[in-house]
Amino acid sequence: MQINFGRFRETQIRVSLAGTIAMLFFITFSSCERVQKPLMTVDTQDASQTTALTILGGTPGGSFSPFATAVSNIATQHEPQLKIVVETSPGSVENTRRVNENSAYLGVAFASESHLGYHGQEIFAEEGAKTNIRAVTLLYIAYAQTVVVADSDIHQFEDLVGKKIASGRMGSGSAQTIERLAKSAGIWNQITLLYQGSNEGAAALLAGEADAFQMLVSVPNDAMARLAATNEIRMLDMDAPAQASGFYEQYPFYLSGPLPVGAYGGKVGPVNTLLMPTLLIAHKDVPAEIVYTILQQVYSPEGLQAMQDATGATADITTIENVSKAFVIPLHTGAYRFWNEHGLSIPVHAMPVD
Repeated sequence: MQINFGRFRETQIRVSLAGTIAMLFFITFSSCERVQKPLMTVDTQDASQTTALTILGGTPGGSFSPFATAVSNIATQHEPQLKIVVETSPGSVENTRRVNENSAYLGVAFASESHLGYHGQEIFAEEGAKTNIRAVTLLYIAYAQTVVVADSDIHQFEDLVGKKIASGRMGSGSAQTIERLAKSAGIWNQITLLYQGSNEGAAALLAGEADAFQMLVSVPNDAMARLAATNEIRMLDMDAPAQASGFYEQYPFYLSGPLPVGAYGGKVGPVNTLLMPTLLIAHKDVPAEIVYTILQQVYSPEGLQAMQDATGATADITTIENVSKAFVIPLHTGAYRFWNEHGLSIPVHAMPVD
């Protein structure tokens, strides 16, 4: 199934978690109060039982783990029967695989890997479709950020020919993104990827071991912010080669847009790039009542503020219609109940199948 994001791209949105959750709150939560009730556990309704879940994040210095940790902390603060452990991970590809295999797992994953994994395409083709994964919510919009030092002779994407790029770890959506774009632009066989992500990739750039450092992450991102604070850097335009090569037609789950103005204290100039909706996914067998309760806690007034505080998200705005377009696979039944109750229009391809 191919998902058409054409109209969504045309808005050239600049989105982050705070805008998403803020708009959702004012549109759908202004008249409702948070529901506090005992949590139903996996094996029993006995309140003395504890439900143990795992949320897969990402690498240190990346965006996945802060969002996974925030969800865990917010969801368990008022639910003593719920325990959620956050685990690090190479990234989106691996999270898609592991959530598919474990009935008590949730994870952060890009729309790209969620879609391709569910349908068994591209990197998942040989190993088979990951039909146990389900969408829960949109967490944030990630931006492809390709950094070089200010005096580098690399000024556009095509200048990466013959260069080494720290591209995110093997099994990450960051590494998959630059591979897809390089193949689309016809330079894949002329670049070398170093599978180093986040803090490790930033260090490789500063040490001269890599000529560029690329991550698909939220804005602001810790690793990128530290680079910008201590070094003169530039970011490459990733949108121009994508537009020229038909990348968006081939990969419709990517969006086109600018890096948010002032994202790194004015130390990075305006640049257009690739955008990616980033989701919380869950195994289909995580009980619907638990997923519903997690969303109740996260989207309460206190939860929304805590999420913003924990992730450092900026205040750009999106619409509830755009949030629904980020659901590129079927919704978890608990998530469907939550979003349906709050008036979210669910696309046909995101309707529950369980």
